[in-house]
Amino acid sequence: WYTHNGPEPIPVSSGPRIRLLGPVLAIEAVTGEDGGVYKCSASNAGGEASADLRLTVSTPIHVEISPNVLSVHMGGTAEFRCLVTANGMSAGPQHITWFKDGRQLPSSGRVGDTLQVTGVTREDKGMYQCVVRRQEGDSFQASAELQLGDAPPSLVYSFIEQTLQPGPAVSLKCSAQGNPTPQISWTLDGFPLPTNGR
Repeated sequence: WYTHNGPEPIPVSSGPRIRLLGPVLAIEAVTGEDGGVYKCSASNAGGEASADLRLTVSTPIHVEISPNVLSVHMGGTAEFRCLVTANGMSAGPQHITWFKDGRQLPSSGRVGDTLQVTGVTREDKGMYQCVVRRQEGDSFQASAELQLGDAPPSLVYSFIEQTLQPGPAVSLKCSAQGNPTPQISWTLDGFPLPTNGR
């Protein structure tokens, strides 16, 4: 057995973690430094044959989203960053996909590892996931929550002033938005409506 990472193959020698068991090369507690090209060579009186193989060591990665919980007022901007590290160090550019409540988000609003949500509405609140997939096929993910901050009520629709003759029914509509959801109350000339069943 040889390591073949330089101009010339270097014979592999047995050590605390490396054992040569006839045709088998056994490496225990593999580290990143063990990665590279290995050469297996077999020979006899008739000649020699060899084969190369590449050992790739995948370092486990850690994924988190910063911030983990974000509170934004309606109409504001939310920004999440997907942090990917390996052994405590930045893992560099990765293939990152963003999801909201389990559904993949379009690429708009994404710059590298950052997701930006502008003009936040009630529909934007929820759980956001950052999924990192590696070439080796494994994937890692983290999640964060976007909450809506308190927003004062604002009228979305108000009834139109109208003049009626006595007798017919009248229906007036008023709707408002805000966070928490505003409660609507009605008054007549500044006083609570009479509770006479009409």
